[in-house]
Amino acid sequence: MTPQQAQPEAGQDLDTDLWFGLLGPVEARTGGLPVDLGPRQRRVLLIRLLVENGRPVSMDQLCDDLWAGNPSTGAVSAVRAHISRLRSALEPAQTARGQGQLLMSGPGGYSLCVPDTARDTVRFERALEQTRRFLEAGQTAAARDEVDRALNSWRGRALADAQDHAYASEECWRLEELRHVALELRITVLMTQGDYGQAVTAAQHLTVQQPLRETAWVLLLRSLQMAGRAAEAVQQYNRVRRLLFAELGLEPGPALRQVRTDIQHHRVRPVLGQAVRSMNTTDR
Repeated sequence: MTPQQAQPEAGQDLDTDLWFGLLGPVEARTGGLPVDLGPRQRRVLLIRLLVENGRPVSMDQLCDDLWAGNPSTGAVSAVRAHISRLRSALEPAQTARGQGQLLMSGPGGYSLCVPDTARDTVRFERALEQTRRFLEAGQTAAARDEVDRALNSWRGRALADAQDHAYASEECWRLEELRHVALELRITVLMTQGDYGQAVTAAQHLTVQQPLRETAWVLLLRSLQMAGRAAEAVQQYNRVRRLLFAELGLEPGPALRQVRTDIQHHRVRPVLGQAVRSMNTTDR
C-alpha cells in the first residue's frame, strides 16, 4: 500500500492538520501535502522528539541518542541546524514570523508539541480499542472494517528510520506487539463472522511469523476446530507442543491446553470472550 492510499485511513484532516507517520519510514504531511524532512539524521531527530509525546529532551540526550553515545565534536551545532530546518519545514509561515508553536525549546531541552491524533501510532491504537467495542456490541462488519483500516495504516516496520537506535527499541517492540494483537483480533473477527477458511489461513500465516507466540496457535487451533478440521487441530497442537519444548523447554500454557481439551470433548467455546481477553494479555 502506498502512503497516498494509507493516509486517508489515518483520518487526517486534509485542510490544516499535521500528520506524522511512524508505522513505517517516518513521514509528515501538512495541509495534505508531504513535508520534506531532509536527510536521515534529521528524520531520526524527528522520531526522537515524537516518541516523547511532547516531553522535552535535553541537548545532551539528543546528541547521545543520535550518535549512539559517541557524539562528534560538531554534534550540538548539527542538532541545532536540524532543529531550525525542521521548524521551517513543519511551520514555514509561522517560523518566518517567529510564531512557531510546534517545535519548542526551553530549560529542559527541545519538545515537539502536536495533538495525539496527529500521529498514526495513536490512531492505530485507538482503532484497536474501537474494534473491540464493535465486537462487544456485536457489530462484526464494523469491527472488520475498523481492524482492516488499522492494519492498512502500516507501511513497513515501526520507526523504520530509527531501527538501529537504542532509544527507539522499546517503542518499536511495543508497536510491533500491538500489530500482532491487531492481526489476532482480525482472525477473531473472521471467526465471529463464520469465515473460518480465511481465519485458518490468517492464523497459519501468523504462526509462521511468530512460531513461539501461543496466542497465535490458540487461534489456529480454534479456527481449525470451528472449520470442522479437529484432527488437523490436534496435529497442530502436537506440533507446537514439540516446538515449545525444543526451543524453550516448556510445555504449552493453560490456553493451549484448554483448546486441546475442548477439541477432545467436542466442545466449542464462544469466540468473542477469548478475543477481547487476548488484547489485555501477553504470552508468558
